[in-house]
Amino acid sequence: MEIAINQLIVGIVYTAIILSLIWARFRFFRITSNKSKLVSYLNDPAVLVQLVFTYGLLWQADQLSTLKTAVVVVVYCLALALFWWAIKTAGQLDFASSDVKGQIFTTGAFGLVRHPFYLSYIMVWITSSTMFGSAYLWVSSFVLIGVYFSSAMQEEANILSSEFGEMYKRYKLVTGMFIPRILYLLAYKQKANFRE
Repeated sequence: MEIAINQLIVGIVYTAIILSLIWARFRFFRITSNKSKLVSYLNDPAVLVQLVFTYGLLWQADQLSTLKTAVVVVVYCLALALFWWAIKTAGQLDFASSDVKGQIFTTGAFGLVRHPFYLSYIMVWITSSTMFGSAYLWVSSFVLIGVYFSSAMQEEANILSSEFGEMYKRYKLVTGMFIPRILYLLAYKQKANFRE
C-alpha cells in the first residue's frame, strides 16, 4: 500500500510541474522569432519523451521507497517553487533563443541565478532521470540541458551587445548562470549596485 501512495504523491507533484510547464509554454512564453520556433522543435519532443517515460516508469515501478519519494518530492517542489517565483518576477518572457532585447531582471528568482526557468527544468529532468535510471530519460535530459545552455548563451550575447551590456556584466559577476553563487547570496547587499 505504501508503494502505491508514494507513487501517487510523486505523480501528483510531477503532474503539477507538467501542467505548469504546459501553461507557460503556451501562455507565458512568446515565440517571437524563427530561431525560437526552431528551438521549440527540439525542445518540445525532448520534453514529451521526459513526460511519457517518467509517467510510464512511475506507474510501472516495483517499489518507490519512502526516502526516495521524499527526496524526489522535495526537489520537484523546489523546482516548481523556483519556476513560479521566476514567473512572478518576470511577468512574461520570450521563448528560448529569442533575439528580442527586453527588460533585464536581477531580483527575485533572477537574483538567485540568471536563468531560473532553465534551472527549474534541469532540476526536474535530472531528478526523473536519476529516479529511474532510464537511458531515454538521460538522453532527453542531456538534449534539453544542451538546448538550455545554448539558449542561455545566445540570450546573454544579445543582452551584452545591447545598451544593457555593462549592467549585465556586473550582474554576471555576482549571479551564476544555473548554479547560485553562495558567497554572493550571503553578501546580498552587493547585488543592489547593478543599475549604478
